[in-house]
Formats: sequence, structure tokens, C-alpha cells
Amino acid sequence: MNFADIIALALRNLRQAKLRTALTVIGVIVGVAAIVTMVSFGIGLQQNIIAQAFARLDAFTSMTVLGADADDLLTMSEGRTALDEGEQEVEKGASPQASPEAGASPAAPQRPRRVLDDDAIAEIKTLEGVKFAAPIVTFTCYTRFNGRTRFQTIGGATPVADPRFKTFLAGGSFQTDDAGEAVVNESFINAFSAEAFRRRQNRRGGPPGGGPFQTVSTKTDEERQREAQAVIGQDITLLSLPGGGNEQGSIFGIPLFNAPGAGATPPAGGENDDSRYDKRVFRIVGVLKNEGGVNFSPFGSAGFYLPMEQAKQLREANLSPMERMGATLTGQAGYRAVELRVADPSRIKPVTQKIEQLGFRAFSVTNQLEEIERIFLIINSSLALIGGIALLVASFGISNTMIMSIRERTREIGIMKAIGGSDGEIMRIFFVEASLIGLLGGVLGVLAGWGIDRVANVLANQWITRQTGQAVRYVEFFSIPWYLWGGAILFAVMVSLLAAIYPALHAAKVDPIKALRHE
Repeated sequence: MNFADIIALALRNLRQAKLRTALTVIGVIVGVAAIVTMVSFGIGLQQNIIAQAFARLDAFTSMTVLGADADDLLTMSEGRTALDEGEQEVEKGASPQASPEAGASPAAPQRPRRVLDDDAIAEIKTLEGVKFAAPIVTFTCYTRFNGRTRFQTIGGATPVADPRFKTFLAGGSFQTDDAGEAVVNESFINAFSAEAFRRRQNRRGGPPGGGPFQTVSTKTDEERQREAQAVIGQDITLLSLPGGGNEQGSIFGIPLFNAPGAGATPPAGGENDDSRYDKRVFRIVGVLKNEGGVNFSPFGSAGFYLPMEQAKQLREANLSPMERMGATLTGQAGYRAVELRVADPSRIKPVTQKIEQLGFRAFSVTNQLEEIERIFLIINSSLALIGGIALLVASFGISNTMIMSIRERTREIGIMKAIGGSDGEIMRIFFVEASLIGLLGGVLGVLAGWGIDRVANVLANQWITRQTGQAVRYVEFFSIPWYLWGGAILFAVMVSLLAAIYPALHAAKVDPIKALRHE
């Protein structure tokens, strides 16, 4: 018999036992659908975190540089080295330099040995491959806007073209470091709206759209642009306690709006008569677009941004008592971190090595990408294993179907062997039958898994919308790439063939004489 005859015979045999074949195929469908659904969730999660969130943040060309904090400086001032406490313990007891061949774990990375100040940043900027470096400067302050006062986080940004600014809905960035200007985002505008205050009063919970999902407005792009354009030119007032500095009309050397050379006018309404606090006024020149979706920003969660030099001064004026104490004990003050951009991802590793040689620590998502992908590989493998249990159960159904078919067709098998059919041909018939069951179940299982994913994805996004009270950008929780559905179908066929080994061997060993006598 040629291969076409074997396929035709296998199809005829499967049609003769339609109910049994259908039940066996359903078992394969359930197993494949379980694998596709579970693994697609793991892949979708991986894509949301790496491909979308990190890529939108330019994570593969950006890195964060950390300098020595107050604890590091105090450790070094006490006569110790720059080694961290874990390595100090090695000096006290364990072998100081265990070789990798001996199976010891690698040494922990060193703590930063230098303060991250302006001179250090200038040195970092000279490194080959570095195209942007700026300190991450944030502070909190009471802010007055649109007739309302709220506690806000404020960040600093470089003038003209800060690469951390994505898309402007209206206006643009500030032009100089001494300009009394500010760039806000849509979240800032929404936070000071009457609707936000009503919602906060009713919900009495966290801010709407909190967590990793960044809410987006349900308004059209034209409406959002009109609202953004309407706030251009309006004033934001920063409020601080009076008497913080050593100069009249200033806070730690920062001129107030009514001090000479401040370059800003007080807002209308008689606020200048209130001596309970000092004020600093900034004019809005740009509104950043809220991109929505998953958001993990190393730039901080600031509501609006000021020119970098002014943000640095204001941060010093708003330091907490403990931060002031640390600067007093060490006699040095620097930045907590610097955000750095390289020309391309291939520069990440050499730049990281040079930065560590300078006495700082550098962190990049790219450095941890291998570990992240390894974690997701473990997660996806675990999910596939759980789904594979259902397919394993289905394999017993395939074996049962084949064995029952042998018993029903014993006489037919005897006739085929009597007229010259070989053992190999008999085995191929049963292998083809099993592979057809696996192929049909695999294809239908992939389609079923795709349908489950679509329904679950819609329900999950609706649930998030109900929980946040606002629309969020549609998130794909499930992803079925070609290698997943192709691998699932191939795996179903392979399991079916393995399940048919015993029945095929049993059919090949049938004695034709006894089979012809079988009733």
C-alpha cells in the first residue's frame, strides 16, 4: 500500500467510529487549549512588561547611575573600605576570594565610592557612547493651581530638548535654566479639576488610575488638545514656609516672586497679603501627553517639571530633616541618581564598566534582561506543564481508542496480513490514525485557545476600567505568536504518535491465522 491508500484507510476507520473519535479529539482539544491559553498569558505578560513598558521608556538605551549616599560616606569615613557589609563578613570568616571553579557564588557588586555631584556628571558625559546625562531631581511641595492647592511631586528637566519628554499636546519645553516656566502633564491638569476633587471625595481611596495601569482620558484628541492649550500661559504657585534662608526675600537663596530679579508677578486675588507662606510662581509653557497603558518611569511620577537648576535649588530648600542631617554628618551632598542615555544598546555594557571604574554603580534594564527572560521562561514552562497534564490525560484516550479499534478490526488485520500486508504497513495505519486525531485536535484546540484568550482579554480590560473608574489603554494580556500555535499543534501530534506506539505494536503482532478465525 502506498501512503495515499494508508491515509484513505485511516480516514475510513475513524469515520466508522464517529462518536469514539469525536470524544478522543475533544480530549486533545481541551489539552491544547489549556496549553495555548496558559502560555499565551505568560507571553503576553512578558511583552507588556518588556516590549511595551520598557521600550516606551527607551529602556534599552537608558541606564541609571547611583552615587554614594550618606550611609556609604559614613562607612568610608569610619575607616572602612568601599566594600559592602556582605564582603566585610567574608573578611571576618569565610574565604576572601573563592574561585568560580570551586563553585562559590560571585562576589556582590561594590557599593558606590564617590558622591554623584555636578563634577561627576560632567565626567560621565565625556565617556564614549554617552549622549545624554542629567540628574534625577524630584521634591514635594504644596502647589496652587486653578484656585486649588494640593501636595505635588515636582521634577527637574533640562531646557530646550529633554529626551525624557515624549509628546507635547500643546506648547513646548522651557528655553533657559533661569526661566520662570513649567511643563505639566495631563495628569496634573486632571488632578486640579473639579471632577477630580469630587471623585476623590466620593471614593476616598488612592488616586484614580493608580497602580501600573496609567489611565487615559475618554475625551477625543481634539478636546484634549483644546484643554491643554487653555492652560498655556497660566501660573503655578509653589508654597513654602517663610524664613528658610539667610537672604531677605528668598528661601535658601531662592528668590521669591516679589524679590528683585525674580521675573514673575504675583497671582491676582490678594495672595501677596498672606504672610503665612512664601510663594514662587511659574508660567506653564507646555503640556505633555499622557500615553496611557503600563507605566514604569525612572523619571519619577512628577506632576510637572521645572528647569533643572531651579529644581535643584528648590529641592535643597525642601529637604527633609533626615536628609539635612545626613548632609551635615558627611559634609557632602550629591544627587540620588543620574539618568543616562547611550547611542545604542550595544554601548550599555562598556559604559557600565567605565562608570563602575569611576566609583559609581550603574543599573540598566538591558543588564537584567537575561535574568528577566530566564524568569519568564520558567513561568511559561510551568504554565505549559500544567496545561500539558490535560494533554497527557488525552493521550490515554487515544491509546484506548486505538486498542478498541484493534479488537474490532482483528479479522480485517488478519486478512491484510494474509494477502501480503507487512507489519510496518499495519503499524503505519494506526500511526496515521493517531496523527490525524492529534492534528485535528491540535488545530481545533488552538482555535479554542484563541477564542478563550479574546473573551478573557475583553473581560480583564472591562474589569480594570470598572476598578479605576476611567478608561485605560487597551492591554493585550494574551499573545499567541506563530511558534506557540505551531508548537502546540506539533506537540499534540507527537503525543498522539507516542500514545499509538503500544496499539500499533500490538496490531503488528496479530497472528493472521488466529485473526481469520476471530468472530
